[in-house]
Amino acid sequence: MVLSLFSSDAKPRSWVKWLVVVALAIIIAAAALPRYMYAQWPWQSPPGVAQIRAIRDLKETGLAIDGWSEDFQQKISMSGSQWSVQQLTHTSEATSEQMVLFLKPQGQANDQPEVEWIDIKGAQKWQTSDHRRLRFGTLNVDAFRAWTSSQTFAVAQWYALPDGGHPAPHHWFWQDQKYQWNRGERLPWVAVSMLIPMPPLGDVSLVYSDLERLSQLVQSSLRETVFVAPS
Repeated sequence: MVLSLFSSDAKPRSWVKWLVVVALAIIIAAAALPRYMYAQWPWQSPPGVAQIRAIRDLKETGLAIDGWSEDFQQKISMSGSQWSVQQLTHTSEATSEQMVLFLKPQGQANDQPEVEWIDIKGAQKWQTSDHRRLRFGTLNVDAFRAWTSSQTFAVAQWYALPDGGHPAPHHWFWQDQKYQWNRGERLPWVAVSMLIPMPPLGDVSLVYSDLERLSQLVQSSLRETVFVAPS
């Protein structure tokens, strides 16, 4: 006697599988067809960054912030990468405050956030403590106290993006995938390390409100200047 290895409903089930395969093929073709029709072959025109020129210029000019005057700005090299460093001062009738900005702009469309925080810590010979992740709406920053033999700072670090920011490189990666899918472009970014002078071995938690206010100010300035898509 011959045993059957197929159930009586195998044929209908095979048709269902083929229908699923055909449906998936149609969806993939519909997504890819517009690019092929306009000769936007992936290997011919890899995604670019629309704002790349304005982002690169940060190395030469630094970031202009309304109400803050620039004491100095220069381009420096850290671990083979080009950064802008600038000192800014805001003076009102009641107070005068300063901050130092280290900015590493994206240089090419295929540049990705990697080891910027390790580079700057090593180059500046910082000792650090009191690390904490702070969140201000869509902006997340790593905050901590950093010091050398002569100075102490409250520090906030993040990768600035058009719609917020985050200090973790993997956050940019997933946002970049979504950005490419929606816009067909790479996601622009700028590494920001913001320093506020504070008393030696002072309590950095007392400066959190200043870190929040100034981090949002820097993020807003980047959004309104270098992250604006060229017309």
